[in-house]
Amino acid sequence: MSLKFGIFDSFDLSHDSPENVLAGRLTFAQEAERAGFDYYHVTEHHGTPLSVCPSPNIFIAALSQTTAVMRVGALVNVLPSYEPFRLAEEIATLDQLTHGRLDFGVGAGISPIELGIVGVHGDRDHVRAIYQETLTAVTNALASGHMKHTGTLLRDYDARLSILPYQKPYPQLWYASGNASSAEWAGSNAINFVGRWENGAMPDLAETYWKAWEEHRGEQGRLNPHVEEPRLGISGPVVIGESEAQALEMFHQAHDLHEQRILQLWHENGDHRLDGAFKGERLLGAGNAVVGTLDSVRDQLVSQVETSGINYLELKLLFGDIPVGHATRSAHAIMSRIAPAARDAARGRAGRADLKAS
Repeated sequence: MSLKFGIFDSFDLSHDSPENVLAGRLTFAQEAERAGFDYYHVTEHHGTPLSVCPSPNIFIAALSQTTAVMRVGALVNVLPSYEPFRLAEEIATLDQLTHGRLDFGVGAGISPIELGIVGVHGDRDHVRAIYQETLTAVTNALASGHMKHTGTLLRDYDARLSILPYQKPYPQLWYASGNASSAEWAGSNAINFVGRWENGAMPDLAETYWKAWEEHRGEQGRLNPHVEEPRLGISGPVVIGESEAQALEMFHQAHDLHEQRILQLWHENGDHRLDGAFKGERLLGAGNAVVGTLDSVRDQLVSQVETSGINYLELKLLFGDIPVGHATRSAHAIMSRIAPAARDAARGRAGRADLKAS
């Protein structure tokens, strides 16, 4: 399977207005498609300048009419924050609007503060239980057209959807995480999975993922039964400059603002547990951010592809105060100058694996 490329976007508020941020994202998404990107994924956040588009599916609906080829979707929909029946119908509608280009990212959410805003309370285990029950109810409803569910943490449902998804049984599921248990779960269910390089931890995570995928390949009851070969990828910010120094300066300026947006809601609630977790130097040191000239960014990404076992790169090109024009030029440069080398590296890795197996 060839290496694919995607965009990851969080809609964080720059120094501009929300109107201009959203308009710029629509323009950028169209340019990313023209450049040859295969996917455009967005996040969901509430009550924070980390996102000026707290309902990601509204933006996906707009993208359904302004793009024609890219797969689009949220990575992720925070399932505990939704009314399950309404979400099922919304996902089906978006899949019809995109003519089967929708990706359905699922997750439990990472911020208890944001979850509390939308009325979801309790410890991590309780939230995970709501997530799991919602995932079961929604996927069963999308597959059958009928949400018939006896609730434990949810209420009971017995109603038919007004619309069915374009893809059968439903849009491909995606998940984002960085731990081995999540990778094993995703692999066994053929769920597309995105993590981070994280100081070289990704190769081991990839091995766990592909081993689980192979062991459960063809089994009945998997959550993504229609996906023959899922996507396993690395995500992170990428900044390309005319020089190493310029690229680093641009990255730190943009990321400092982005970090403020990430932490603002936590700090407003007197919570400082994440302080330091998103520092730019930490991201660079862990290999979670790739910054430099076009040649050095190419070399870094190629190295990660060669050693990690991935078949997907999801890049964050717009964040903080990065101008849309700069991100657009980077998108075109990546697909014309970096993608061919990265794809060659992926093919070479696959060839070596075939020789080793024989």
